[in-house]
Amino acid sequence: MTKPQIHILIIEDDVVDRMACRRSFAQDIHDYEFVLHEAETALDGLQLVRTQKLDCVLLDYNLPDLNGLEFLSKLKDDLGEIPIPVIMLTGADNAAVAVEAIKLGAQDYVVKDPNLQYLELLPAVIERVLREQLVLKEKQLMESSLARAEAKFRFLVEQIPAITYSTALDVTGKLIYISPQVRQLGFSPEELLADSEGFLKLLHPEDKALAYAKVAFCYESGEPLRCECRLLTRDGKVRWFLNEAVLVRHELEDPMFLQGILIDITKDKEVEEELQQHRRRLEELVANRTMQFEKRTSILESANSNLVSKLGECTQAGSALKQYADQVSDLYNNAPCGYHSLDLDGVIVQINDTELKWLGFTRDEVVGKIRLNDILTPESAEIFLANYTHFKENGWIRNLELEFVSKDGNKLPVLLNANAVKDNGRFVMSRSIIFDITDFKRVKQ
Repeated sequence: MTKPQIHILIIEDDVVDRMACRRSFAQDIHDYEFVLHEAETALDGLQLVRTQKLDCVLLDYNLPDLNGLEFLSKLKDDLGEIPIPVIMLTGADNAAVAVEAIKLGAQDYVVKDPNLQYLELLPAVIERVLREQLVLKEKQLMESSLARAEAKFRFLVEQIPAITYSTALDVTGKLIYISPQVRQLGFSPEELLADSEGFLKLLHPEDKALAYAKVAFCYESGEPLRCECRLLTRDGKVRWFLNEAVLVRHELEDPMFLQGILIDITKDKEVEEELQQHRRRLEELVANRTMQFEKRTSILESANSNLVSKLGECTQAGSALKQYADQVSDLYNNAPCGYHSLDLDGVIVQINDTELKWLGFTRDEVVGKIRLNDILTPESAEIFLANYTHFKENGWIRNLELEFVSKDGNKLPVLLNANAVKDNGRFVMSRSIIFDITDFKRVKQ
């Protein structure tokens, strides 16, 4: 079974000590396979640290070019950190040096003894140092992740148009966090965080009892908190807020804190109050109008009898008027001559039944759809168009002979007389009368 490898750099100018270390690490009694890299000088060791992928450095204090403390100083990166675990190897009389090495960033130190028994301790020391390094990296990674998450949370909650807060559970209202939006009330987050009541100190006196009861019920039942309350600004103005909050738990454990949000609903409340005022005003108006209607009812009832008699008279007059209108309509539609009216463009807008029978069209086929010259022979169409222009100016046409073409293609000679209807000198339409002169034409021939 392949063992995991640990790459060790030993910086030691004593060849005998390096060989003894190599033999000790080569024994097959360890849980790891130690891969040993060697350097005789501090500068060679620095080069290997920068070019090789190493897990740990065994550093002898006494080196020909630099001592161990100078090596540690040069090993630091731009942030002043030692990038790799270093274990200092010192003599028995160099305890103070070992302490200084730890201060400079060495992870541990081992005292070299003449019998080389320290070599038996090195594997265990290396494993412990690497475990501690791994735990440290995981902790740093977690802290970095938490810091990023907290920064993201703060960025999000501090951009929304509402006040976000977190309160402790041991003291009602004690704030753990409150977003900068609370400044709209004239208070800084710092002064509310320092107060044991938090933002609850800003509650309107009439709303305090209800707000504390709602918070207590949320703590006891675990149900979300939702209520409307009034908060007082620093200058004493009243602002309405919707307070919504929930207990935050870690998985299924006991609640840790209360997380909530305050949404300013002052404008909504003002609109609501304005609507209430309008409703009350409308109710007053309706009541007044009802009284007026009741007063007028008696007047209307007294006039009702007179209206009934007059309505009877009007009904009789209407019947006579309808009879007269029917007579006029019958005279227009069933006259022994044709009647039609044309608009400014020569389109037929009115036509009687007599003329429709001559042409063989229905009223829907003609009215608003056909120009008069569309149902004339080509020669008559030219005559009509030439005379229609003068007609609109002069206001009359007399005894104009034309020839109609019916729907089935038959030709009908007619005589047209027309007067123009005008409004303030502007042409509105024509009123035309058409005579069938077929018999006249036959007698003339």
